[in-house]
Amino acid sequence: MRTFIAIDVNDTVRDVSQQVIEKLMRRGFKANWVSRENVHLTLFFLGEVDPKRVAEAVQHISHRIRGFPSFSFVVEKVGYFARNNQPRVIWLGVRANQLLHRLYDETKAELAKHSFSFEERFSPHITIGRIKDFPAAWQHLIEDITYDPITVAVDRIVVYSSTLTPKGSIYRKVYECLFEGGLIEHE
Repeated sequence: MRTFIAIDVNDTVRDVSQQVIEKLMRRGFKANWVSRENVHLTLFFLGEVDPKRVAEAVQHISHRIRGFPSFSFVVEKVGYFARNNQPRVIWLGVRANQLLHRLYDETKAELAKHSFSFEERFSPHITIGRIKDFPAAWQHLIEDITYDPITVAVDRIVVYSSTLTPKGSIYRKVYECLFEGGLIEHE
């Protein structure tokens, strides 16, 4: 099962993501755009993993984050990751947040105990597109887009499965680990 662990975002972030995508498309960017319903903040991409391993790890993660304080983070800008002076990924930026990093660290500790491999660095962002083609003045055209800061409340993490199709990825909630305690398993 292709798996990732994420934080869901609110409808305001989903709406802004689509407004930003529309602006970028009008400005000549071509990309695999993230659909409104798939917008999220990824904590860990685990890749193809045996569902039994995921279930076992999730039990431990749920126990570890029980009692974690609910918190919020702020989404506040449009940015990009580039390689060789070419944009690869366009994202909505997340303001630095200690509790978000602590949640990442707590989850990472459990994943490491269960021998999961994952990218070591954590740069919180919300991916909205993977670039295929872009206009000449691309940097300015991205940095020129602004929106009002958006606060996102967090009281759980979500484990998703991802199925790749010709029309894009289909995400399905598999588990939700609630900070107040409890694990929701989705069918």
